[in-house]
Amino acid sequence: MIEFQHVSFAYEKNRPVLKDLSFTIGKGEAVGLIGANGAGKSTVMKLLLGLLEGEGHVLVDGTEVSRKTLGEIRKKLGFVLQNSDNQMFMPTVYEDMIFGPLNYGLSREETEKRVDEVLETLGIPDLKHRYNHKISGGEKRMAAIATVLAMEPEAVLLDEPTSALDPYNRRIVINTIRQLPQTKLITSHDLDMILDTCERVILLSGGEIVADGAAEEILSNRELLEKHRMELPLSKMGR
Repeated sequence: MIEFQHVSFAYEKNRPVLKDLSFTIGKGEAVGLIGANGAGKSTVMKLLLGLLEGEGHVLVDGTEVSRKTLGEIRKKLGFVLQNSDNQMFMPTVYEDMIFGPLNYGLSREETEKRVDEVLETLGIPDLKHRYNHKISGGEKRMAAIATVLAMEPEAVLLDEPTSALDPYNRRIVINTIRQLPQTKLITSHDLDMILDTCERVILLSGGEIVADGAAEEILSNRELLEKHRMELPLSKMGR
């Protein structure tokens, strides 16, 4: 579903952020992309969305990401931003959810049906006509996920989906992510959440992949994580 072939990128000449990055993510896989600040996680997301252009090849479902294919690519990818306030720009949750499908040519009737199905699936039908500025941070995060799912993407990219959430809302978001059938690529410093939602982890350090394998194995490796400026998940502490 997602493929990076020898991808390099630099914001400044001779200061690469990503160095010859190659990996694939199969359809239906849930993969955590982890690393310390500056490791290159956000750059990977931006390259996937076509917001940046580097060397090498980035493919989504077999189609190379380029200026010519952006429309097709972005129909396949849904991106949940770290700050929901940057994503929810209409007055109500409902208006945000219908914006994308209608702009892609879906009928009003089909859009309404899709909105209701997504809200019901996520267990938040009561948010449908709520004003975005009057709902809690956890509710807004769930609404942002609903907005993306209303587009029926084949893959979902989530950037720090549990940041700034209280324990109750964090658990709701984690349970929601676990149930999503789409291919998932999740970046986060919340390694317990990654352990709960992903079967595979890619660890970036200095713009390179230093580990790629089973989440349980990598996130139990204290020496590996500490070497790359990360800590064991809390659930692994003391073991």
